[in-house]
Amino acid sequence: MILDTFFYEGTKFIISYSAVWELFFSMHVLANPEHHISRKKWAKLKEEEYPDLVKEIRELSCLTDSWLLVIDSEKWEEISQLEIPDMLTFFRKKNIYQWNAWVKCSETGKEMCIKERNKILDVIERYYTYSFKMEETILRQYILQILQRERDKCKKEGVWSWCERIHSRLKITQNEIVYKKDQEYKYGKQEIDSVTITASTFVYPHLWMSNNKYRLEMVKSVMVENIKADIPEEFSNVFKALGDKTRLKIIQLLLQGICTTQALAKKMQLSEAAISKHLKIMLEAGLVRKIRKGVYIEYEFRMEVIDFIPYKFYETMLI
Repeated sequence: MILDTFFYEGTKFIISYSAVWELFFSMHVLANPEHHISRKKWAKLKEEEYPDLVKEIRELSCLTDSWLLVIDSEKWEEISQLEIPDMLTFFRKKNIYQWNAWVKCSETGKEMCIKERNKILDVIERYYTYSFKMEETILRQYILQILQRERDKCKKEGVWSWCERIHSRLKITQNEIVYKKDQEYKYGKQEIDSVTITASTFVYPHLWMSNNKYRLEMVKSVMVENIKADIPEEFSNVFKALGDKTRLKIIQLLLQGICTTQALAKKMQLSEAAISKHLKIMLEAGLVRKIRKGVYIEYEFRMEVIDFIPYKFYETMLI
């Protein structure tokens, strides 16, 4: 839903509300509520009310890039303004080849089968129908009011000045937009054709800003719960898992290739029970993933977790 469109210093600005965006990011929060401290109470209530559905959402987290695979896709702009039922209809009409061309899971690096795609769409539909539909109706009116107020501030104060206040990790100079994530991303103002501005009650503590073919998307956090300055458990668990010489040695071996518990025990001359204990800690921290091969379970190290430690540090410590 586009509220307004205007130009500022030669750049087109679009003030917009996206129900689809709120849907997917709410599922992202449910998949990992410990990280989203501004929505922990909400996530806990959802889990109590719909335990089986929330369990399915979390089980599909890896396959769906924590439910951000559609928002992260190159085709996002084409569906961002659809209503949620229309979005579901749109994807159900796509065959599996079209689906895989649209959405790719960067975490697994694999294309989906029809069964996986259908399960994802079924979970989205059930979540929307039974849990999110009524809530989105209420959120829509709330966010629209906020966007209208912020639009007026943009026009009065200058859009770039307003944008810089979205997040402490977003800096805007005379010529550049600097976005600090796992590294610094810089966009020249003259290269940006349009900027879509929206708001969400689910984005915090993320700084969400995506760039696709000279089109920038910025999301303002809207706080709806009182929060305490806390460190997410998932963040501290990573450092706890890394703070052990034996586990670091396991990582060295896994970086050479996928291994079973038995193979790791043999290489390290430790008991399988001892290796299993360490792998359990690493699994809980998200550092490894399990792959079942017949009667054996293999372990693979998730290098992306290490790659994004700087980003997680920024996101957690500098909010």
